[in-house]
Amino acid sequence: MKKLLLLLAIMALCACSDRDVSGISSVETQNAFLIRVVRGDSMPASNVVARVRAVDFIRNVEPDSVASEFFVEYVADSLGRIRIDSLAVDSVTIEILNEGEGVFRKILAKDVRDGDSVQYVLEKTGSVHGKVYLPDGVDYAWVQVYGTDRLVKTDNEGFYEMDSLPPYEYGLRIIVGDSVVEHSATVGVGEDTRANVCVFEPDSIKVFDFEFAEAQFIIRELDISESGYMSSTDTSVKVSPKVATVPNTRKDIAEFIVDAGAGRDGNALHWKSSAGIGSWSFFGIWVCTENSPCDLSAMDSVVYYVRGTGVISIIFETLGSSNVEGKTLAYDTLKTSDEWRRVSIKPSMFKPRDDLYGNLGWDVISKTVTTISIAAYDDTEVWIDDITLYGVKPSDFITK
Repeated sequence: MKKLLLLLAIMALCACSDRDVSGISSVETQNAFLIRVVRGDSMPASNVVARVRAVDFIRNVEPDSVASEFFVEYVADSLGRIRIDSLAVDSVTIEILNEGEGVFRKILAKDVRDGDSVQYVLEKTGSVHGKVYLPDGVDYAWVQVYGTDRLVKTDNEGFYEMDSLPPYEYGLRIIVGDSVVEHSATVGVGEDTRANVCVFEPDSIKVFDFEFAEAQFIIRELDISESGYMSSTDTSVKVSPKVATVPNTRKDIAEFIVDAGAGRDGNALHWKSSAGIGSWSFFGIWVCTENSPCDLSAMDSVVYYVRGTGVISIIFETLGSSNVEGKTLAYDTLKTSDEWRRVSIKPSMFKPRDDLYGNLGWDVISKTVTTISIAAYDDTEVWIDDITLYGVKPSDFITK
C-alpha cells in the first residue's frame, strides 16, 4: 500500500511540472545549453523569441540574398527557459528583443557540449548613430552588424543610425565603395552611441563659416555646436556694434554676422574697432574643453577669406584654471574693403614666444588648444569668413 501511494505521488508531481523547454523535454538536461530569460524584476520572460546566428553572419546588401546560412529560432517556455542541444558551428550569437528590451550574447559550441546553463536579464535597448566619412566619388556606404540581420545605408553625407540594439560591444562591417572597413560600437543600457568611421576622414576641418548666428563652430558628426562671443580688452576700445569688456563677453552676436558682400556669397563676421597700443577687440569661441584641450600641433596651415582695412590676428589659446594659460598669434594687415582675398598662415608665421600679453608661442599652445580668436587692433574694419584648418581632422576635436 505504501509503495502504491509513493508511485501515485511521483506521478502527480510529474503531471504538474512544466516539461516543455522550447519544445524539448526539460527532463533531458544532459549535454545541452540551458538559458533562463528573466526581466529586470527577475520574473520569467515567457514566450520571448530568440534568434541564433553564426557570429560572422552579416546581412547581404543584395535584396535577393539568402537571409542566413545559419539561423535557428527558439521560443522560451512559460518559465522563460530555452534549451539548445547542439550547434552547427563553433560559435553563435543569440538575440532576444521584446518590447524595448533585449539581450545579445555569444554562445560557444563548447558550452553546449559541456551542458552549461546561464541566466539572461532583458535590459533596455539602445542605439548607434554616426558618420562614415565618404571618399570623393562615393555617395553612400553600407553598415552591417556581425551576428545580426542589421543593415543600413547611409545618406549622401555618410550619416546613419540604428535603433533597438541590446547592450553589447558590436562588430561592424562597413562597405565604402570598393573598400571594406572593420569597426565596433559599444551600446550601453538605453544609451545612444556615436560610432564614426574615420578611415576616409579628411585632413582638414572648416572651423567657422558664420552662416548661423546661434552656432559658428559646428562639427555635426561629433555632436559639437558652439556659439562664439565678442569682447574687448578694456573700456578705451571703441567697437561697433558695441561689446562687453573682459572678463565679460557679448554672446548675442547675430548683429555681427552680415551678408558677406563684395561678390562673395553667404555670410561673414564683421565689426569695426578703434584701439590704442596694448588694447584690442576680438571674437572668440571655445573649440575644446578646459579639461580636455585639443592637440592641433599637426596643423599645416590655417586658411581664411578676409577683406577690410587695419590689422587683425588669428589666435589659438589655452584657457582655464586647470591649464597653463597663454596664446599664440599671427598678424595680418588688411589693405582693402572692396576685395576678398584668401590668406594662408603656416605655423612658422606665428609670432615667436616673448611672453608679452601671454604669448607662449606655437610649439607650446598648439598642443593644448581650448579657444580660437580673431582680434582687431588700431583702427580696423574687418569682414572674415570660412576659416579652415589643414592637417587637422574633425576627430582631433573629440573630447578625450
